[in-house]
Amino acid sequence: MIRKNHALTIGALVVLLVGFVSFSSGWVLARTFGTTPVDSFVAGIGLSTTRQQTPTSLREQFAVFWQVWSLVEGEFYRPEPLDRQSMVYGAIRGMLATLEDDYTFFQEPEDAALSRESMQGSFQGIGAYLRLEEGEIVIDRLFRNAPAELAGLRSGDRILAVDGEPLAELIAGLPEGEATTAAASRIRGPKGTVVTLSIRRPATGETLEFAITRDEVAIVTVNAELLENGVGYIQITEFKATTTELLDQALRELIPQQPSSLVLDLRNNPGGYLQTAREVLGRFYDGVALYEQENGGVVQELGTIAGPADTRLYDIPIVVLINGGSASAAEIVAGALRDGRDHTILVGEKSFGKGSVQNIHQLRDGSSARITVAHWLTPAKSEINQIGITPEHLVAPSEELAYAVPCVADRRPPEGQERCGDAQLAHGLQLLATRTLQPTGVPATP
Repeated sequence: MIRKNHALTIGALVVLLVGFVSFSSGWVLARTFGTTPVDSFVAGIGLSTTRQQTPTSLREQFAVFWQVWSLVEGEFYRPEPLDRQSMVYGAIRGMLATLEDDYTFFQEPEDAALSRESMQGSFQGIGAYLRLEEGEIVIDRLFRNAPAELAGLRSGDRILAVDGEPLAELIAGLPEGEATTAAASRIRGPKGTVVTLSIRRPATGETLEFAITRDEVAIVTVNAELLENGVGYIQITEFKATTTELLDQALRELIPQQPSSLVLDLRNNPGGYLQTAREVLGRFYDGVALYEQENGGVVQELGTIAGPADTRLYDIPIVVLINGGSASAAEIVAGALRDGRDHTILVGEKSFGKGSVQNIHQLRDGSSARITVAHWLTPAKSEINQIGITPEHLVAPSEELAYAVPCVADRRPPEGQERCGDAQLAHGLQLLATRTLQPTGVPATP
């Protein structure tokens, strides 16, 4: 879960490191062949003013850091000039790594820009999710009516080259997250520009080329419809800046149809903005959304944020679907609905267990730092971090047609069938049909 935060400055350490890049360049010349004692002396002079800018309380601890930096500047053999920017970024990463918190991390400007763009709920590109498979970039799925789909790309297509440049060299040796980010950065671009993709289609063995005109692509995070027997269905895939607006639109279409009950599907929802989670909760009840436990043991109560009257579903029964991919803000919503709302029950599998809050700071060069600032508790003050939320009805996933239900969101039925198999949704619909929404104390299976 993250807070919106557009701070343009950072802590004294990072300011100091970044500031050093521009300052020291005027003092120290890169050497191609070895060093002499004079080099080390000059490097030390170049650092003296920067050292003086170190806060007094930290000078003793920083003495070793600057000593090593001086040695590198003065003695390290290199055929090319030192990349001081990379050294600074490396120092920042090393500092944050010592905190041993997976959610406190640093992003360089390019990656930070992609993250900011995605969280705003839209981006400029072709509209395709990517994954890494057997060392190749594969189109995982397509945004509806986006340029990629309209051009004829298909899920499973393997991208060989972008504008004639092979992707294999770009992503060689990278882990999946970095590989897909690197590929996405080449494929994305300003609206109206053209990108040419060379792809291999495994189904036919063809190698094809597509010239695709980029456009503004909206990230649809809410899907809603009225199912049989008057049951409303709402899927929220992420908590982005535009999710509340999309949810309100969906509710304004759903509520006039007078749903008798609701399934809220948060499966595989990785989270997003805290503000958005509180706004989503405000459409379903009025009360405590969560507690934040901050430094020093301070506990702060945060409430739901109510929506307009025509977007509220306060009274009807709700089944919330969660699984191991439900994390962060999704766990906030699931836990809050369980603790703070009557006639609500959770179905599925134990959630991921991310119970911390991050501030995102945009730094002076476009990079960003995410800093964990608190842990959160449910309205019943249950800890979630590294624990997760266990639903009252534990149901393993299954797509067998023995659990046939209407095909929801982007699901499509198997060939020759009209319905989809979904054991968790089927169990939730059964609970709503029989109105057995009170926790039984015994995990149920379909």
